[in-house]
Amino acid sequence: MAKFLAVVDDSGSEPQSRMFVLAGFVGTPDDWRKFEPDWQAVLDLPPRLDYFKMTEAANLGGQFSRPRGWDESKRDDRVAALCSVIRRYSHLTVQAGVRNDYFAKYIKSIPAPERTLLVDSPYVLVFTQIILAMATYGDRVGIDNACQFVFDQQQGFDGYAKMAWSNMKALVGKSARSDLAHFVGAEPTFENDRMFLPLQAADLFAWHVRRHWDRNQVLWFPLCPVLRRFSEMGSISRVYDEAELQRLRQVLLKGGEIFAENNPDIPLVHPGKTKAERKRLRRSTKGALDRAKWSVMPKTDWHEK
Repeated sequence: MAKFLAVVDDSGSEPQSRMFVLAGFVGTPDDWRKFEPDWQAVLDLPPRLDYFKMTEAANLGGQFSRPRGWDESKRDDRVAALCSVIRRYSHLTVQAGVRNDYFAKYIKSIPAPERTLLVDSPYVLVFTQIILAMATYGDRVGIDNACQFVFDQQQGFDGYAKMAWSNMKALVGKSARSDLAHFVGAEPTFENDRMFLPLQAADLFAWHVRRHWDRNQVLWFPLCPVLRRFSEMGSISRVYDEAELQRLRQVLLKGGEIFAENNPDIPLVHPGKTKAERKRLRRSTKGALDRAKWSVMPKTDWHEK
């Protein structure tokens, strides 16, 4: 069993969000077992919550709707109580993100033989980076062993994420840092946040991290009360900047050229402009890579900070 366990959720996949974020907390497996009854006890306070979802809390909708007895003051008190439970059992935050417009400009815009969620969404890119950030910097904040990751279930992403994790682990094994592979844990798992309650804590944190990064693109805003509660905790943060995405784009474009030379009968397809068109292209290009002939891809160190 892993000595440390990170629980992570996403925020920012909505078109209006500037940032896409994966964020959460790190504790021991025993910490999270003790966490669950305390979290449930706070959910059970009147007005009772069947589960916690930060978007519902923010909008006073769903479980936090006014007909269920909620208002802003009660909402804020309940969120504060839940934060206190988190602080009791976790002492480290982890977060990674990328600007949605940068991803769309430099990565999503690249033509590909198959249009998949791997290239049309920033999820998998940020997924690998949050794991790599923990492996790279965890020893600086007391994580002296590999950290296992549990992510909230993401329909359609799980398979691509696990494939990317496998590729990343192979690359880490060739890293110039000889001990890095030691700090990459076992293959991440994806759980239902209604069944695995620590993911609800990750949801609370990821929403606030994304909102803070969204607001601080032009003007500086101080930390909100929720994030101030966690600001004294250790933290590992990884934000993909524009220059890194530009370098990654060049690598991927070179890979596309090699692919096209070896597979002139398989067209490279640009992303769809609408959600419906993107779904159609994912269906129509499915299986293109299975028919491909492969050559050596260009070497790159884009995966290392």
